[in-house]
Amino acid sequence: MRKKSNIQHNKRFSILLVTFSFAFVSLFARLMYIQCYKGKEYYERAIRQSEIKIDLTSNRGTIYDRNNVLLTDNEKEDIVVILKRNFKLDKEKIDILKKVTKLSEKEIYNEFETKNNLVELKIKYLNDNLRKQIESKKAILIVNKTYRYRSENILTHVLGYVNENENKGVSGIEKAKNDLLKNQNREYVEAFVDARKNVVPGSFKKYKSQNTNHKNIKLTIDYNIQKIVEKALDKKHKNGAVVVSDVNTGEILAMASRPNFNPNKIEDYINSKNQELLNKAIQCKYPPGSIFKIIVTLAAFEENVVDEEEKFNCNGYIEFDGIKIKCWKRDGHGEETFKEAFYNSCNPVFVEVGKRLGSKKILETAKRMGLSDKIDIGIEEEKETSLPKGDTIKGNAIGNISIGQGDIEVTPLQINQMTQIIANNGVYKKLYLFDSILDQNMNEVEKHKTEKDKVVISPFIINRTKKLMEGVVESGTASNIKGTQENSAGKTGSAEYYINGKKFVHGWFTGYYPAKIPKYAVTVFIYDGKSGGGAAAPVFKDIIENINNIKQVQAQ
Repeated sequence: MRKKSNIQHNKRFSILLVTFSFAFVSLFARLMYIQCYKGKEYYERAIRQSEIKIDLTSNRGTIYDRNNVLLTDNEKEDIVVILKRNFKLDKEKIDILKKVTKLSEKEIYNEFETKNNLVELKIKYLNDNLRKQIESKKAILIVNKTYRYRSENILTHVLGYVNENENKGVSGIEKAKNDLLKNQNREYVEAFVDARKNVVPGSFKKYKSQNTNHKNIKLTIDYNIQKIVEKALDKKHKNGAVVVSDVNTGEILAMASRPNFNPNKIEDYINSKNQELLNKAIQCKYPPGSIFKIIVTLAAFEENVVDEEEKFNCNGYIEFDGIKIKCWKRDGHGEETFKEAFYNSCNPVFVEVGKRLGSKKILETAKRMGLSDKIDIGIEEEKETSLPKGDTIKGNAIGNISIGQGDIEVTPLQINQMTQIIANNGVYKKLYLFDSILDQNMNEVEKHKTEKDKVVISPFIINRTKKLMEGVVESGTASNIKGTQENSAGKTGSAEYYINGKKFVHGWFTGYYPAKIPKYAVTVFIYDGKSGGGAAAPVFKDIIENINNIKQVQAQ
């Protein structure tokens, strides 16, 4: 009996031991799972519930221009951060804050009445004595804050903006390169509260986290040229877009859109009807108007259906398939050669030449010149062009296409690509915006891969067209801008556009400089500018003259 009892006792003990061991292993496994696999998630949840935080940096990689000029994260200033719940305002503290911030007593009280647990005030004046007084107080810190975007709001549409709550890019480069830019080196002021909503002693301080795989982005943009472009657009409050590229490389040196926006106050534009958040250089498509006559000219020279000296007669309109297409000059240009018709941007002559060519040849040439697909510079908002198929165009539609109207819509970026090909004697060098990826020590870790150059049209045909573009500036519709240090070449365009029955006339000018050995291709689009010569060409001249000025200064 005693032996049987011992066996039963041992059996119960074994069962208990196995049960305990199983429970222990299960608990240990659960703890390991929580710590190793779910620890970060639970930690972040706890932090979101208990933290009071102000970011001092953007927690994103920096974006540089081609010369390593900071395009983001370049403006810094000292601020005071106050833990409101632990900082009782009294006369002494108010006097100190008034001296440091240059705010009135009422303004200081207003800041403390906000819902924010941390009060952030900009420092306007600080000496050693004031610093000692502040540092002697509890629940107040002097820290340095870095702002993501420049206060001058430069290159805003290209850079885009970030949803601060999620630190996620919403548009532009911020969106296109979000995975590379996010979660980088970070500095912040933080305080923790316990379950009773009391601040944990010693937790209110500045924190810093380092990402050992920190990445930055370098662009082809030239900060100085970008400033010139934006100033030229703003000088007369122009609504539109400009693209400047390097003819020899395809690098985009500047890109601007108007109206502009402040990326630090995005909430002001979300419901706006003024299109501030649209990048008109890549995100909006417009009829090219008379700058499309460059395409018709290239096709006509290739097919040998016209030469520069052939004579035409313009009486102010041409009838084509029962439709009257007018010239911009009401009484017509009278007798003129084809080259003079190009200088004058004469519609009837180009409708006649378009009839000889047919739509298929015109659109095939447009495709070769970069107007059929989006350029794809790496920004998601870039739109594809609207270019009809040649075999679907009949009747008077050929007349409209010959003067850049009808179903043709392009972006300013695509027109700049076309212009760059012309300036480069028929060689296609794809435009690009991203130069390289850098580490936190500014070492290049990845270089942008450029596409192989290709000749898309005969240099002989291109050179004949280039001479006509020089004539536009010398004696044609853009003669108002001649007189730069070296001659320019280009083409004006005025394109009709209807929105909800309302007529708009957009102004274009696209060209290159210098005329003989081109360096820059510049495309200017002015929304409802009425005419290319009157609205867009002067912006081109302003840009070129100021580029020359900075080049002369740099050379000294």
